[in-house]
Amino acid sequence: MELVWILMVLLSAVTHPLRDLTLKGVAHPVSCYTGVCLSWMVFAGAHMALSGQGPALPARVWPLVAVSALGLTVYYYGTLSALRRGNLSAYYPIVRSSPLAIAAISWLASGQSYSWAALSGMALIILSGLMIQRGNGRLLDDPRAFAMALLAMLGSAAYSISDATAMQDTTSAPFLFWTYALVTLAMAALRAWEDRGTSAPLLGVVRGWAQNPWRILFAGLSSYLSYLLILRVFQLGAEAAAVSAVRQVSIPVSVILAALLLKEPRGLHRLGWAVLIAIGIAMIALQ
Repeated sequence: MELVWILMVLLSAVTHPLRDLTLKGVAHPVSCYTGVCLSWMVFAGAHMALSGQGPALPARVWPLVAVSALGLTVYYYGTLSALRRGNLSAYYPIVRSSPLAIAAISWLASGQSYSWAALSGMALIILSGLMIQRGNGRLLDDPRAFAMALLAMLGSAAYSISDATAMQDTTSAPFLFWTYALVTLAMAALRAWEDRGTSAPLLGVVRGWAQNPWRILFAGLSSYLSYLLILRVFQLGAEAAAVSAVRQVSIPVSVILAALLLKEPRGLHRLGWAVLIAIGIAMIALQ
């Protein structure tokens, strides 16, 4: 990749953990993440207006909108479910290991072969991902949280592949607007389903806005700007594998921020394994 592209991806990587860091520990996480998705619609609409873009998408892009929306819904819900049960420094590295899932999908779908370096990277990710979870004498400190983090990783792989493909045929603002319109509806439905036993299940959808409006807006704006950089690099022609490798800087950054700002325990232990996860991902992406 060109140096400017690398710098753009690095900037995106170091700001990406801010959303999950900002919303860690909120009382109504699904509602807050729904608010973030809604804010992306607003930002994408403003982006279209300021840049003179229309909302229309080519017909061939709409299936990619649907795939991205499904992947993002799974990613968001899996991430917040894992973070409700455990520390950001323990589960964010798992969530961000989507290149491992992408490699597995490519092998299953098209018979993609991998070098010994890439296979070694996969083994390193799996080993490090398990070691970062150890606690209280058990291999997995919280199996359910680990499963949700893996689910989020699969969702991330799905929307990453879809988004990279879509950026060859459209621009970011209308694509994000329609994608997040679907994601907002899906997240609101999930929140209402969680409150289905209450007398007013739809109240929970907006409760996060009422209690954490500024945290939601900051999380939405920082993540929107972060992802715009990635989509722009895709539009400029960068390969998804190379972009994915550079983005893994976000893994050790998230562990450091969690230790410094959230005072999460075992920071140095998790940082070491997080760095190995990032190295393993780079070995896959740069084969």
